[in-house]
Amino acid sequence: MQPSGSASRELFHPVQTTGTYASVILPLALPKLFTYYVPEEWLDAARPGVRVEVQFGKRKIYAGLLREIHHRKPDYPTKPLLSVLDEQPLVGERHLAFWEWIAEYYCCTLGEVLDAALPAPFKLSSRRKISLSPFFDRHFEELSEAAHLLVQALQIQKEVSIDEVRKILNRKTVGKVLEELFDKRLIYMSEEVREKYRPRMVRCVRLQEPYRSQPELLSEAFERCARSLKQTEALMAFVQLSKEQQVVRCQEIYDRAGADSAVLRALEKKGILERYEKQSSRLGGYEEELVEVPEMSEQQKRALAELERAFEQKDVVLLHGVTGSGKTRLYVELIKKTLNRGRQVLYLLPEVGLTTQIVQRLQQLFGDQVAVYHHRLNQNERVEMWRAVAEGQPVV
Repeated sequence: MQPSGSASRELFHPVQTTGTYASVILPLALPKLFTYYVPEEWLDAARPGVRVEVQFGKRKIYAGLLREIHHRKPDYPTKPLLSVLDEQPLVGERHLAFWEWIAEYYCCTLGEVLDAALPAPFKLSSRRKISLSPFFDRHFEELSEAAHLLVQALQIQKEVSIDEVRKILNRKTVGKVLEELFDKRLIYMSEEVREKYRPRMVRCVRLQEPYRSQPELLSEAFERCARSLKQTEALMAFVQLSKEQQVVRCQEIYDRAGADSAVLRALEKKGILERYEKQSSRLGGYEEELVEVPEMSEQQKRALAELERAFEQKDVVLLHGVTGSGKTRLYVELIKKTLNRGRQVLYLLPEVGLTTQIVQRLQQLFGDQVAVYHHRLNQNERVEMWRAVAEGQPVV
């Protein structure tokens, strides 16, 4: 589709050829889904549940969620998917069906449900970018001095942001310059979509080759650093820590050996150790010893048997018991059986104040399988929790 007349400021779109279309949920209070065609380059990546970059209106770019792939050609001109933002679906078919039920039940739009359902870091910030358009012609003598300078910069840098345009032209307002280039169809304006979530990275250390694959050669490594007590102690600390755990952090070496980064850097130069970055969960882990589940009383065993019989017939079962009657012990047994089947458990508490005691008790029984979600978590922790659950990890 080639822009012309008043549409000359829209994003340039390639010719439509595939006959494949996508219904997209936009993060807006709109009464319906919008259909875009799928360019050939995105045919393999486009699938329900992934986020896609689309144009809505003349210039605005949104990250929507792909709901359906189909071959029903609309009776109006369609715009393309600009890109697919996820390698794997962010949400599954069951989630999408649940969203549709929520929209119908609460009389709202799917876009509003999407906006409420996704953690904030999955919501994308948009930054406008400028590049030379496919219609660019090297003959641009009629341009103003500022427009000429910007075109020259784009020939070198290929793509710049609006803020970078201001720096290049050394002026706060650049609207007239961009307007001039738009009118002459010399530039293309898009919006770069970026995620706000950034994984937490920690500095770790490991052996270099050949010591990594041939640990019997470590005596040679100790001989090479024998003249430095600090290096010897740091290497010894690494060996001890690596026997206790799979990943050794630089900070753990510093704490155990009283070393610093200069010591590790020296061992790195000698070809003994090497530092690297590894993604680390913000959710933390349980590092204490697990305890055995206490035996149930006869009354608890009878109650559990009744619960299991009731679950065979119904999805929801009510367990009544006064405070201190041992209901939590029954919950623990049900959680244990559910996790053993590779499934997940949602354990709801009425307030955050009760969380610490219950969580500590569950962690003593289930260790790292317990994950806590509440309003005090920061946004990055919420993303990691979302991903753990979405990947099907057996969690409580």
